[in-house]
Amino acid sequence: MKLSNRVLNWMIIGYCATILFLSVTAINGSFSLNKSKTFGLRTDYLLHVLLFIPWMVLVQWRWGKDGKRIKWFWISLGAGLIIAGVSALVQLLLPYRTFNIFDFMANSLGIVIGALISGWGWRSARR
Repeated sequence: MKLSNRVLNWMIIGYCATILFLSVTAINGSFSLNKSKTFGLRTDYLLHVLLFIPWMVLVQWRWGKDGKRIKWFWISLGAGLIIAGVSALVQLLLPYRTFNIFDFMANSLGIVIGALISGWGWRSARR
């Protein structure tokens, strides 16, 4: 499926806005994600991983055209890790949120999984 660059740009902007929104809002109400488990893992860590997987796929889909894939792969990976870190560090400034290094590690794992998915997609598309 081929999407226009304009649509992909808006998808990336919406994705980043969602991450920012989730980083600065107080989410836990009567149900606490960090106390529940899914597949034996804390649900909040699993959600952190799942939230950051699309970054690499979206950015590579938008800018990783022929001849520039390797360059944009590394730029996307670096930018994704920065976004993962900033989304965790911004919580230091908010009195109703807490910083947790494991959140950053889960965010980074999502970026790496997204990198593996986008890299695998390119390899299978070339065959």
